Amino acid sequence: MRHNGRTPIKASEMRPEHLNLREGEPRMAVCADCSTWHRLTRSMIAAHRDGVPVDKTGDRRYFGDKPAGGRRCPGSAQRVVIDISVEQWGEKLLDAETTAASRRTSRPIRKPRPQTAPAAGQMPVATRSLREQLGQHLQGDCARCRAGRCAQVIELRRRIRRTGQIAAASVAPIYGQLRTALHEHGASCAPCKTGSPCTAGRRLAARMTGIARGHLARSS
Repeated sequence: MRHNGRTPIKASEMRPEHLNLREGEPRMAVCADCSTWHRLTRSMIAAHRDGVPVDKTGDRRYFGDKPAGGRRCPGSAQRVVIDISVEQWGEKLLDAETTAASRRTSRPIRKPRPQTAPAAGQMPVATRSLREQLGQHLQGDCARCRAGRCAQVIELRRRIRRTGQIAAASVAPIYGQLRTALHEHGASCAPCKTGSPCTAGRRLAARMTGIARGHLARSS
């Protein structure tokens, strides 16, 4: 096998994962032309074929059927100069594997689950009837809904959003006032500071708990 005439490739300039210099194993390299592994024979990549079909010619250099695998790869007989030691090659290979592993994300990417419509019992009381109307309308055969231009659906959704905002706003001011009063009382009350709430502190906390539970009951 003769050298293909190209400039020899230095092993130190090759990607370490494209070279195999392990002791006890045949030395191999990846052909730069066809990206396939081949044995190094006399520091040259063994002759191989790249699968490109060969046109028939009148001259025949051999007898019998044409060998399978197409033409002879131009990367055959490429000289590879082994100018690094096995230890140096192993260190470069380890560094390359470590860099590649650090680029991979360790956090799994989860696809968002499709949101399902809440059951009737889970709907806020203030908007339950509006949501039921919307659900009944969407189950029907509405041509405007299929075209995405149904005025009734737009109006129902606007009323549901507005009603929910009003219901939430009716509770928030009272709860906020009680929370402010509890903080101010706790800052000036010695028993509350020590973790043993006084009667007034317990009453304020109880009223806040009652409002929160009532809001949750109306929303479920």
